[in-house]
Amino acid sequence: MLVDFAEIGKGCAKILLLVLNGCCILIAICAITFSIVDINTLKQYGEGRSVGTTVGDVGIMTACLLLVAIAAFGSVGAVKGNVKILYMYIGFLMIMVVLEMMIAIYVSVQRYGLEFRLTEWLRDDFFRNTTDVDEETHAKVWDTLQATYECCGLNGPEDYVAVQKEISLSCCPRAYRARSTYAQEQLYKFCIQGSGYYSIGCEDQILLLLRSDATWLIGVAITCFWFEAAGMLLATWVAKNAIYEATHRKKSSRY
Repeated sequence: MLVDFAEIGKGCAKILLLVLNGCCILIAICAITFSIVDINTLKQYGEGRSVGTTVGDVGIMTACLLLVAIAAFGSVGAVKGNVKILYMYIGFLMIMVVLEMMIAIYVSVQRYGLEFRLTEWLRDDFFRNTTDVDEETHAKVWDTLQATYECCGLNGPEDYVAVQKEISLSCCPRAYRARSTYAQEQLYKFCIQGSGYYSIGCEDQILLLLRSDATWLIGVAITCFWFEAAGMLLATWVAKNAIYEATHRKKSSRY
C-alpha cells in the first residue's frame, strides 16, 4: 500500500493552521486581560497623565477582539477547505499586521511620554509644600504608591530625611499591614531600628514596571506578527490544495 504524501501534507497544513489560530486566540485573550489590568493600574496616576496610554490599551483590546474573530473565521475556512474564506482570511491578516504595527508604535510613543509625565509629577508632588488641609490626602497618595510598588520615598527612604520627616509607615510592610495601633507602633519601631523598610525609591520602581509592560506589549506584537505570517502561508497552502482538488475532480468528471 502506497503512502499518499500529498494527502498527509494537506492534513498537516489544516491541523497546523487550526493550532496556529488557537494560539492566536489564546495570545489575544491574554493581551486583553493584561490591557484591562493595565488600565486599572494607570488610573492611580490620574486621568490627565495616563489618558493617551489608556487609549492605547483600548486599541490593543479592539485589535485582539478582531484577531479572535479573524482566527475563528480562518479556522472555519480551513475545516471546510473553502478557498474564498481562506483568501479573505489572508486579506484580513494583512490588514491586522498593518493595524498592529500602528498600535505598537502609538503605544510605544505614549509609554515614553507617560514616563516623562510621571517622573515630573512624582518629583513635584513628593517635595511640594503641603498645608494641614491637604497633608492627609498627600500622605494617602504616597502610602498607596509605596504599599503597591513596595518602594519608599522618591529615590529612597533618605528622601524623608531630606524633607525632615519620619519615614512613612507604608515603607514598613509588616507595620503597615498590622491591624491594631499598638502592633503598628511596635512593628514600626523594629522596622526603623533594623532598617527593614523598602530601600528602592518609587520613581525607579514605577518606571521599571512601565518599561517592563511596554516590553511585554511589544513582544506580544512581534509574536502575533510571526504567527500571522505563518497563518498566511499555511492558509495559502490549504487554499492551493483545495483549488487543485477541485480542478482534479472537474477533470475526472469529464472522462
